Amino acid sequence: MSKEKFQQDIPEEENFEDLTEFTNEINQNLEGIRSSTDQFFKRKLITFCIRWTLTFLLLYLFLDSYPWIKYLVYAAIPLGILNLVLIFYGRKKINEKVSETEDKINSI
Repeated sequence: MSKEKFQQDIPEEENFEDLTEFTNEINQNLEGIRSSTDQFFKRKLITFCIRWTLTFLLLYLFLDSYPWIKYLVYAAIPLGILNLVLIFYGRKKINEKVSETEDKINSI
């Protein structure tokens, strides 16, 4: 009985070819995920820059007209910095997860 179980665990040559095709397909999918996440974060960074350019322009125009706007600046700038940090941190974490998954697949 132990010989039968041992023989079942040994893959045949066909299974190696299937496994190679499977890992190649998975690696292609991971590269697609990596490129799409890079495009996503680039788009997020561009919208961040546009949003804050408009915000600073409006603040510059209306700062003298409304004295309460300076208090809004004290709240908005830390939130903007946090948003920017989260954009870069999210990109780093997703790329780490994709690389970790790729390493696990390649170790098979």
